Amino acid sequence: MMTEDIAELLFNLASADRLALLSEIGIRRQRLTTLSKVIGASAQECSRHLARLSDSGLIRRDSEGLYEITPLGKAIRTILPGVEFLLGHKEYFISHDVSFLPRSFVDRLGELSTGEHVNHISMVIEHIKDVISSGKDFVWLISDQPIVVGTIGTSFSSRELLVRLLGEETIDRSIVSEVKTALPLSEVATFPEIKVAMAINESIAGVCFPGTDGKIDFSSGFVGKDPLFRTWCRDLFDFYWSRSNRIMPT
Repeated sequence: MMTEDIAELLFNLASADRLALLSEIGIRRQRLTTLSKVIGASAQECSRHLARLSDSGLIRRDSEGLYEITPLGKAIRTILPGVEFLLGHKEYFISHDVSFLPRSFVDRLGELSTGEHVNHISMVIEHIKDVISSGKDFVWLISDQPIVVGTIGTSFSSRELLVRLLGEETIDRSIVSEVKTALPLSEVATFPEIKVAMAINESIAGVCFPGTDGKIDFSSGFVGKDPLFRTWCRDLFDFYWSRSNRIMPT
């Protein structure tokens, strides 16, 4: 049965040493003697760990006696960073939901691991201010409610800045008019239901997820400057933007 296969896989991965070995073999082919040094174990003990990984189909031994990762092992290894990210912030994700995200973005959650967890609304607001004021090429904002902080005309670095605002269909049209006047090159769009908030420019990004009540929690989230972190946020924004209804420019 499928559940038995999953249980067996999880059992065979339920070891820090085996996870370390899978990661090391995933980088390059390795000999037993080298791998035993990686986990600080005897060759005999290391061999037992390798046998479990091999029985699961995650690694194999080639004709030269080197251990290499299998395609199955590579696929499983790509999932693990996301699991590690979730467990690394277990207390946060016990009370915050990511199940609404498109499946491909759940699979890529490990890309957020380089970010910093900010856990106070003042820190979230400071991040939004920073994104808006420091953006030189573009500023993208998405939320179920307007998150432009400060006066639109003076908050952004330039009237010629490429700004995209994405909100729900109930967005206040007076804000749209204000944006259009202050930022001629800006675009505003709506999406039926938004459960994530993000503030992104060319050098920094941040994201807030909803709590168990389904509402976006602006009191905590993640901020990052690493390219992988920013790419995850930009790709998710693009996902919603490409499916949005543009209300400005018309």
